[in-house]
Amino acid sequence: MSDPRTLGLPGRRIRLLYVVGNFVTGGAERHLLEMWRRLDRTRFDVRIACLKREGAFTPLAEATGLPITDLRVGKRLYDPSGAAGLLRLVSLVREFRPDVIHGYLFGPNLFAALAGRWCGVPIVAVAKRNVDAFETPRQIAVQRRAHALATHVTAVSEEVAASSVALGVPRERITVIANGVDVARFSGADASEAEAAALGLARAGGPAQPLIGAVGCLAPRKDFGTLLGALALLANDGRAFRCAIAGDGPDRDALEAQARSLGIAGLVTFLGERSDVDQLLPAFDVFTLSSREEGIPNALLEAMAAARPCVVTRVGGNAEVLEDGRTGWLVPPENPAALAAALREALDDRAEARRRGAAAREAMLTERSIDAMVRRHEAFYERALGLAAGWSGRETRGAVA
Repeated sequence: MSDPRTLGLPGRRIRLLYVVGNFVTGGAERHLLEMWRRLDRTRFDVRIACLKREGAFTPLAEATGLPITDLRVGKRLYDPSGAAGLLRLVSLVREFRPDVIHGYLFGPNLFAALAGRWCGVPIVAVAKRNVDAFETPRQIAVQRRAHALATHVTAVSEEVAASSVALGVPRERITVIANGVDVARFSGADASEAEAAALGLARAGGPAQPLIGAVGCLAPRKDFGTLLGALALLANDGRAFRCAIAGDGPDRDALEAQARSLGIAGLVTFLGERSDVDQLLPAFDVFTLSSREEGIPNALLEAMAAARPCVVTRVGGNAEVLEDGRTGWLVPPENPAALAAALREALDDRAEARRRGAAAREAMLTERSIDAMVRRHEAFYERALGLAAGWSGRETRGAVA
Protein backbone atom coordinates (compact mmCIF):
# COMPACT_ATOMS: atom_id res chain seq x y z
CA MET A 1 0.00 0.00 0.00
CA SER A 2 1.53 3.29 -1.06
CA ASP A 3 2.12 6.17 1.29
CA PRO A 4 1.20 9.63 -0.14
CA ARG A 5 4.72 10.83 0.63
CA THR A 6 6.14 8.35 -1.91
CA LEU A 7 4.03 10.02 -4.59
CA GLY A 8 5.29 13.55 -4.02
CA LEU A 9 2.30 14.36 -1.81
CA PRO A 10 3.92 15.35 1.49
CA GLY A 11 1.40 15.69 4.28
CA ARG A 12 -1.76 15.33 2.25
CA ARG A 13 -4.09 12.83 0.64
CA ILE A 14 -4.55 12.21 -3.08
CA ARG A 15 -7.34 14.50 -4.28
CA LEU A 16 -9.81 12.54 -6.40
CA LEU A 17 -12.78 14.02 -8.27
CA TYR A 18 -15.47 11.80 -9.79
CA VAL A 19 -17.68 13.18 -12.56
CA VAL A 20 -20.97 11.28 -12.93
CA GLY A 21 -24.32 11.76 -14.63
CA ASN A 22 -26.85 11.35 -11.83
CA PHE A 23 -27.92 8.91 -9.14
CA VAL A 24 -30.61 6.87 -10.87
CA THR A 25 -30.98 3.16 -10.09
CA GLY A 26 -28.46 1.38 -12.29
CA GLY A 27 -25.44 -0.89 -12.34
CA ALA A 28 -22.86 1.87 -12.81
CA GLU A 29 -24.47 3.94 -10.07
CA ARG A 30 -24.48 0.97 -7.67
CA HIS A 31 -20.82 0.33 -8.52
CA LEU A 32 -19.92 3.94 -7.72
CA LEU A 33 -21.83 3.94 -4.43
CA GLU A 34 -19.91 0.88 -3.28
CA MET A 35 -16.65 2.57 -4.33
CA TRP A 36 -17.40 5.80 -2.51
CA ARG A 37 -18.31 3.96 0.70
CA ARG A 38 -15.07 1.98 0.74
CA LEU A 39 -12.29 4.22 -0.60
CA ASP A 40 -9.61 4.70 2.03
CA ARG A 41 -10.21 8.25 3.23
CA THR A 42 -6.89 8.36 5.03
CA ARG A 43 -5.27 8.23 1.58
CA PHE A 44 -7.89 9.82 -0.69
CA ASP A 45 -9.73 13.15 -0.46
CA VAL A 46 -12.81 12.46 -2.60
CA ARG A 47 -15.41 14.75 -4.14
CA ILE A 48 -18.25 14.13 -6.59
CA ALA A 49 -19.58 16.31 -9.42
CA CYS A 50 -22.86 15.23 -11.04
CA LEU A 51 -24.43 16.57 -14.21
CA LYS A 52 -27.78 16.58 -12.42
CA ARG A 53 -28.55 15.79 -8.79
CA GLU A 54 -31.47 13.40 -9.25
CA GLY A 55 -32.43 9.73 -8.98
CA ALA A 56 -33.45 7.17 -6.38
CA PHE A 57 -29.84 6.67 -5.25
CA THR A 58 -29.40 10.37 -4.35
CA PRO A 59 -29.95 9.82 -0.60
CA LEU A 60 -27.44 6.95 -0.67
CA ALA A 61 -24.86 9.14 -2.41
CA GLU A 62 -25.44 11.88 0.15
CA ALA A 63 -25.11 9.33 2.97
CA THR A 64 -21.49 8.69 1.97
CA GLY A 65 -20.69 12.10 3.42
CA LEU A 66 -18.69 13.08 0.34
CA PRO A 67 -19.14 16.63 -1.00
CA ILE A 68 -21.41 16.64 -4.08
CA THR A 69 -21.51 19.49 -6.61
CA ASP A 70 -24.56 19.71 -8.88
CA LEU A 71 -23.49 20.98 -12.32
CA ARG A 72 -27.19 21.55 -13.20
CA VAL A 73 -27.00 20.26 -16.76
CA GLY A 74 -30.30 19.80 -18.62
CA LYS A 75 -31.34 16.83 -20.71
CA ARG A 76 -28.87 17.63 -23.49
CA LEU A 77 -25.15 18.25 -23.19
CA TYR A 78 -25.17 20.47 -26.25
CA ASP A 79 -27.59 23.16 -25.04
CA PRO A 80 -26.67 26.25 -22.96
CA SER A 81 -27.06 24.32 -19.70
CA GLY A 82 -24.30 21.97 -20.86
CA ALA A 83 -21.88 24.82 -21.46
CA ALA A 84 -22.78 26.37 -18.11
CA GLY A 85 -22.32 23.01 -16.40
CA LEU A 86 -18.88 22.56 -17.94
CA LEU A 87 -17.84 25.99 -16.68
CA ARG A 88 -19.08 25.05 -13.19
CA LEU A 89 -16.94 21.92 -13.37
CA VAL A 90 -13.91 23.95 -14.46
CA SER A 91 -14.49 26.26 -11.49
CA LEU A 92 -14.70 23.27 -9.15
CA VAL A 93 -11.49 21.78 -10.57
CA ARG A 94 -9.65 25.07 -10.10
CA GLU A 95 -10.89 25.31 -6.51
CA PHE A 96 -10.32 21.64 -5.51
CA ARG A 97 -7.14 21.08 -7.58
CA PRO A 98 -7.60 17.30 -7.96
CA ASP A 99 -4.68 15.01 -8.67
CA VAL A 100 -7.07 12.66 -10.49
CA ILE A 101 -10.35 13.36 -12.28
CA HIS A 102 -12.35 10.27 -13.27
CA GLY A 103 -15.40 10.44 -15.53
CA TYR A 104 -18.08 7.75 -15.67
CA LEU A 105 -20.29 7.11 -18.70
CA PHE A 106 -20.90 9.11 -21.85
CA GLY A 107 -21.47 12.78 -20.93
CA PRO A 108 -19.41 12.77 -17.73
CA ASN A 109 -16.45 11.27 -19.60
CA LEU A 110 -16.43 14.23 -21.98
CA PHE A 111 -16.85 16.75 -19.17
CA ALA A 112 -14.06 15.17 -17.11
CA ALA A 113 -11.71 15.04 -20.10
CA LEU A 114 -12.37 18.64 -21.16
CA ALA A 115 -12.18 20.16 -17.67
CA GLY A 116 -9.25 17.98 -16.65
CA ARG A 117 -7.16 18.91 -19.68
CA TRP A 118 -8.18 22.55 -19.55
CA CYS A 119 -7.04 22.83 -15.93
CA GLY A 120 -3.95 20.65 -16.22
CA VAL A 121 -5.05 17.82 -13.92
CA PRO A 122 -2.19 15.27 -13.89
CA ILE A 123 -4.40 12.18 -14.32
CA VAL A 124 -7.51 12.45 -16.50
CA ALA A 125 -9.30 9.10 -16.57
CA VAL A 126 -12.48 8.03 -18.34
CA ALA A 127 -14.40 4.85 -17.54
CA LYS A 128 -15.58 2.53 -20.33
CA ARG A 129 -18.32 0.11 -19.32
CA ASN A 130 -19.75 -1.07 -22.66
CA VAL A 131 -18.72 -1.76 -26.21
CA ASP A 132 -20.22 0.63 -28.74
CA ALA A 133 -22.76 -1.57 -30.53
CA PHE A 134 -25.73 0.70 -29.79
CA GLU A 135 -24.16 4.16 -29.70
CA THR A 136 -25.10 6.73 -32.34
CA PRO A 137 -22.40 8.18 -34.61
CA ARG A 138 -22.48 11.37 -32.53
CA GLN A 139 -22.05 9.42 -29.29
CA ILE A 140 -19.13 7.47 -30.74
CA ALA A 141 -17.53 10.73 -31.88
CA VAL A 142 -17.92 12.14 -28.36
CA GLN A 143 -16.45 8.97 -26.86
CA ARG A 144 -13.54 9.15 -29.28
CA ARG A 145 -12.86 12.76 -28.28
CA ALA A 146 -13.04 12.00 -24.56
CA HIS A 147 -10.71 9.01 -24.99
CA ALA A 148 -8.25 11.10 -27.01
CA LEU A 149 -8.09 13.74 -24.27
CA ALA A 150 -7.79 11.27 -21.39
CA THR A 151 -4.44 10.18 -20.03
CA HIS A 152 -5.94 6.86 -18.87
CA VAL A 153 -8.96 4.64 -19.57
CA THR A 154 -10.47 2.15 -17.15
CA ALA A 155 -12.45 -0.73 -18.68
CA VAL A 156 -14.59 -3.36 -16.98
CA SER A 157 -13.59 -6.24 -19.26
CA GLU A 158 -11.10 -7.21 -21.95
CA GLU A 159 -13.78 -6.88 -24.62
CA VAL A 160 -14.59 -3.36 -23.44
CA ALA A 161 -10.86 -2.57 -23.46
CA ALA A 162 -10.75 -3.72 -27.09
CA SER A 163 -13.55 -1.27 -27.90
CA SER A 164 -11.41 1.55 -26.49
CA VAL A 165 -8.51 0.43 -28.67
CA ALA A 166 -10.93 0.65 -31.61
CA LEU A 167 -11.46 4.31 -30.65
CA GLY A 168 -7.73 4.91 -31.08
CA VAL A 169 -6.45 4.46 -27.53
CA PRO A 170 -3.11 2.62 -27.18
CA ARG A 171 -3.61 -0.56 -25.15
CA GLU A 172 -0.97 0.49 -22.63
CA ARG A 173 -3.17 3.44 -21.58
CA ILE A 174 -6.04 1.11 -20.67
CA THR A 175 -6.43 -0.59 -17.29
CA VAL A 176 -8.98 -3.39 -16.92
CA ILE A 177 -10.66 -3.38 -13.50
CA ALA A 178 -13.57 -5.79 -13.38
CA ASN A 179 -16.68 -4.91 -11.42
CA GLY A 180 -17.03 -6.36 -7.95
CA VAL A 181 -19.99 -7.17 -5.74
CA ASP A 182 -20.68 -6.90 -2.02
CA VAL A 183 -21.38 -10.59 -1.44
CA ALA A 184 -22.28 -9.91 2.20
CA ARG A 185 -25.51 -8.25 1.03
CA PHE A 186 -26.76 -11.68 -0.04
CA SER A 187 -27.20 -14.75 2.16
CA GLY A 188 -27.41 -17.18 -0.73
CA ALA A 189 -30.67 -18.58 0.68
CA ASP A 190 -33.98 -18.75 -1.16
CA ALA A 191 -36.80 -16.40 -0.22
CA SER A 192 -39.82 -17.95 1.45
CA GLU A 193 -43.23 -17.82 -0.21
CA ALA A 194 -44.27 -15.17 2.32
CA GLU A 195 -41.18 -13.07 1.59
CA ALA A 196 -41.79 -13.34 -2.15
CA ALA A 197 -45.42 -12.31 -1.70
CA ALA A 198 -44.38 -9.28 0.35
CA LEU A 199 -42.24 -8.17 -2.60
CA GLY A 200 -45.16 -8.48 -5.02
CA LEU A 201 -43.91 -11.81 -6.36
CA ALA A 202 -46.63 -14.17 -5.13
CA ARG A 203 -46.88 -17.41 -7.11
CA ALA A 204 -50.35 -18.89 -7.38
CA GLY A 205 -48.88 -22.31 -8.07
CA GLY A 206 -46.27 -22.20 -5.29
CA PRO A 207 -43.05 -24.15 -5.93
CA ALA A 208 -44.69 -25.89 -8.89
CA GLN A 209 -44.71 -22.51 -10.66
CA PRO A 210 -41.06 -21.40 -10.51
CA LEU A 211 -40.13 -17.76 -10.94
CA ILE A 212 -37.74 -16.64 -13.68
CA GLY A 213 -36.28 -13.23 -12.88
CA ALA A 214 -34.45 -10.56 -14.86
CA VAL A 215 -33.06 -7.15 -13.94
CA GLY A 216 -32.01 -4.38 -16.30
CA CYS A 217 -32.85 -1.28 -18.28
CA LEU A 218 -35.61 -1.92 -20.81
CA ALA A 219 -33.50 -0.73 -23.73
CA PRO A 220 -32.38 -2.24 -27.06
CA ARG A 221 -28.95 -3.40 -25.84
CA LYS A 222 -30.62 -5.57 -23.16
CA ASP A 223 -32.87 -7.27 -25.75
CA PHE A 224 -35.69 -8.35 -23.48
CA GLY A 225 -37.61 -9.17 -26.64
CA THR A 226 -35.50 -12.32 -26.99
CA LEU A 227 -36.38 -13.28 -23.42
CA LEU A 228 -40.09 -12.87 -24.17
CA GLY A 229 -39.67 -15.05 -27.25
CA ALA A 230 -38.01 -17.74 -25.13
CA LEU A 231 -40.76 -17.53 -22.52
CA ALA A 232 -43.38 -17.99 -25.24
CA LEU A 233 -41.62 -21.19 -26.33
CA LEU A 234 -41.67 -22.48 -22.74
CA ALA A 235 -45.35 -21.64 -22.40
CA ASN A 236 -46.19 -23.36 -25.69
CA ASP A 237 -44.47 -26.50 -24.34
CA GLY A 238 -46.79 -26.43 -21.34
CA ARG A 239 -44.03 -25.47 -18.88
CA ALA A 240 -45.42 -23.84 -15.72
CA PHE A 241 -43.59 -20.66 -14.69
CA ARG A 242 -43.88 -16.99 -14.00
CA CYS A 243 -41.43 -14.24 -14.94
CA ALA A 244 -40.67 -10.95 -13.19
CA ILE A 245 -38.64 -8.23 -14.90
CA ALA A 246 -37.27 -5.42 -12.72
CA GLY A 247 -36.32 -2.25 -14.55
CA ASP A 248 -37.71 0.48 -16.73
CA GLY A 249 -36.74 2.19 -19.94
CA PRO A 250 -37.72 3.28 -23.43
CA ASP A 251 -38.74 -0.22 -24.59
CA ARG A 252 -41.28 -0.91 -21.85
CA ASP A 253 -44.44 -0.18 -23.85
CA ALA A 254 -43.20 -2.23 -26.81
CA LEU A 255 -42.23 -5.14 -24.56
CA GLU A 256 -45.60 -5.16 -22.82
CA ALA A 257 -47.27 -5.17 -26.24
CA GLN A 258 -45.02 -8.04 -27.35
CA ALA A 259 -45.97 -10.06 -24.26
CA ARG A 260 -49.65 -9.57 -25.08
CA SER A 261 -49.15 -10.56 -28.73
CA LEU A 262 -47.29 -13.73 -27.66
CA GLY A 263 -50.08 -14.65 -25.26
CA ILE A 264 -47.85 -14.55 -22.18
CA ALA A 265 -48.93 -11.24 -20.62
CA GLY A 266 -50.48 -13.16 -17.74
CA LEU A 267 -47.17 -14.88 -17.02
CA VAL A 268 -44.87 -11.85 -17.13
CA THR A 269 -44.84 -9.05 -14.56
CA PHE A 270 -43.04 -5.80 -15.35
CA LEU A 271 -42.02 -4.53 -11.91
CA GLY A 272 -40.66 -1.17 -13.02
CA GLU A 273 -37.59 0.40 -11.44
CA ARG A 274 -36.79 -1.20 -8.09
CA SER A 275 -34.27 -0.19 -5.46
CA ASP A 276 -34.68 -3.49 -3.55
CA VAL A 277 -33.02 -5.82 -6.05
CA ASP A 278 -31.00 -7.44 -3.27
CA GLN A 279 -34.32 -8.55 -1.76
CA LEU A 280 -35.87 -9.56 -5.09
CA LEU A 281 -33.05 -11.87 -6.17
CA PRO A 282 -33.57 -14.57 -3.49
CA ALA A 283 -37.14 -14.97 -4.76
CA PHE A 284 -35.95 -15.86 -8.29
CA ASP A 285 -35.60 -19.58 -9.01
CA VAL A 286 -33.58 -18.73 -12.12
CA PHE A 287 -31.97 -15.43 -13.14
CA THR A 288 -31.56 -14.54 -16.79
CA LEU A 289 -30.11 -11.85 -19.05
CA SER A 290 -30.78 -11.85 -22.79
CA SER A 291 -28.52 -8.91 -23.67
CA ARG A 292 -27.02 -8.23 -27.09
CA GLU A 293 -24.23 -6.20 -25.51
CA GLU A 294 -22.70 -5.96 -22.04
CA GLY A 295 -19.61 -4.80 -20.24
CA ILE A 296 -19.75 -6.74 -17.00
CA PRO A 297 -23.32 -6.35 -15.71
CA ASN A 298 -23.70 -5.66 -12.01
CA ALA A 299 -27.05 -7.46 -12.13
CA LEU A 300 -25.28 -10.69 -13.07
CA LEU A 301 -22.67 -10.29 -10.33
CA GLU A 302 -25.41 -9.71 -7.76
CA ALA A 303 -27.42 -12.71 -8.97
CA MET A 304 -24.33 -14.90 -8.71
CA ALA A 305 -23.60 -13.55 -5.23
CA ALA A 306 -27.16 -14.50 -4.28
CA ALA A 307 -26.45 -18.08 -5.48
CA ARG A 308 -29.04 -17.84 -8.23
CA PRO A 309 -28.78 -20.25 -11.17
CA CYS A 310 -27.94 -17.85 -14.03
CA VAL A 311 -28.76 -18.23 -17.73
CA VAL A 312 -27.16 -15.39 -19.71
CA THR A 313 -26.02 -14.59 -23.22
CA ARG A 314 -22.41 -14.96 -24.28
CA VAL A 315 -21.73 -11.26 -24.89
CA GLY A 316 -19.27 -8.72 -23.51
CA GLY A 317 -17.68 -9.72 -20.25
CA ASN A 318 -20.33 -12.30 -19.30
CA ALA A 319 -18.02 -15.16 -20.26
CA GLU A 320 -15.22 -13.56 -18.20
CA VAL A 321 -17.48 -13.83 -15.14
CA LEU A 322 -19.61 -16.95 -15.64
CA GLU A 323 -18.24 -20.34 -16.65
CA ASP A 324 -20.69 -22.36 -18.74
CA GLY A 325 -21.42 -25.71 -17.14
CA ARG A 326 -19.88 -24.77 -13.77
CA THR A 327 -21.31 -21.48 -12.51
CA GLY A 328 -24.24 -21.11 -14.89
CA TRP A 329 -25.39 -21.34 -18.49
CA LEU A 330 -24.11 -19.29 -21.45
CA VAL A 331 -26.20 -19.12 -24.63
CA PRO A 332 -25.80 -17.28 -27.94
CA PRO A 333 -27.46 -13.85 -28.15
CA GLU A 334 -30.63 -13.14 -30.14
CA ASN A 335 -31.57 -16.83 -30.05
CA PRO A 336 -34.90 -17.44 -28.24
CA ALA A 337 -34.73 -21.21 -28.82
CA ALA A 338 -31.29 -21.56 -27.22
CA LEU A 339 -32.33 -19.37 -24.29
CA ALA A 340 -35.53 -21.38 -23.81
CA ALA A 341 -33.58 -24.66 -23.85
CA ALA A 342 -31.17 -23.46 -21.15
CA LEU A 343 -33.99 -22.06 -19.02
CA ARG A 344 -35.82 -25.37 -19.34
CA GLU A 345 -32.72 -27.25 -18.19
CA ALA A 346 -32.27 -24.97 -15.19
CA LEU A 347 -35.93 -25.32 -14.23
CA ASP A 348 -36.12 -29.08 -14.72
CA ASP A 349 -32.89 -30.10 -12.96
CA ARG A 350 -33.15 -28.25 -9.68
CA ALA A 351 -30.22 -30.10 -8.11
CA GLU A 352 -27.90 -29.05 -10.94
CA ALA A 353 -29.27 -25.52 -10.83
CA ARG A 354 -28.53 -25.29 -7.10
CA ARG A 355 -25.04 -26.68 -7.64
CA ARG A 356 -24.22 -24.06 -10.26
CA GLY A 357 -25.75 -21.32 -8.12
CA ALA A 358 -23.59 -22.30 -5.15
CA ALA A 359 -20.49 -22.40 -7.37
CA ALA A 360 -21.37 -18.94 -8.70
CA ARG A 361 -21.56 -17.51 -5.18
CA GLU A 362 -18.21 -19.09 -4.29
CA ALA A 363 -16.67 -17.53 -7.41
CA MET A 364 -17.93 -14.11 -6.34
CA LEU A 365 -16.48 -14.58 -2.85
CA THR A 366 -13.04 -15.57 -4.12
CA GLU A 367 -12.70 -13.62 -7.38
CA ARG A 368 -15.08 -10.65 -7.52
CA SER A 369 -15.36 -9.12 -4.07
CA ILE A 370 -16.21 -5.44 -3.85
CA ASP A 371 -13.23 -4.79 -1.56
CA ALA A 372 -10.83 -6.26 -4.11
CA MET A 373 -12.33 -4.01 -6.80
CA VAL A 374 -11.90 -0.91 -4.62
CA ARG A 375 -8.30 -1.83 -3.79
CA ARG A 376 -7.59 -2.23 -7.53
CA HIS A 377 -8.95 1.26 -8.17
CA GLU A 378 -6.85 2.71 -5.36
CA ALA A 379 -3.77 0.99 -6.75
CA PHE A 380 -4.59 2.29 -10.23
CA TYR A 381 -4.77 5.90 -9.01
CA GLU A 382 -1.51 5.61 -7.09
CA ARG A 383 0.29 3.85 -9.92
CA ALA A 384 -0.95 6.39 -12.47
CA LEU A 385 0.29 9.28 -10.34
CA GLY A 386 3.61 7.59 -9.81
CA LEU A 387 4.06 7.29 -13.58
CA ALA A 388 2.76 10.75 -14.49
CA ALA A 389 5.48 12.68 -16.30
CA GLY A 390 6.75 15.58 -14.25
CA TRP A 391 4.50 14.81 -11.29
CA SER A 392 5.70 16.52 -8.13
CA GLY A 393 2.53 17.15 -6.17
CA ARG A 394 2.74 20.85 -6.97
CA GLU A 395 -0.13 23.01 -5.82
CA THR A 396 -0.69 24.96 -9.03
CA ARG A 397 -1.89 23.85 -12.43
CA GLY A 398 -1.42 25.67 -15.68
CA ALA A 399 -3.95 25.64 -18.48
CA VAL A 400 -3.36 23.26 -21.34
CA ALA A 401 -2.80 25.05 -24.59
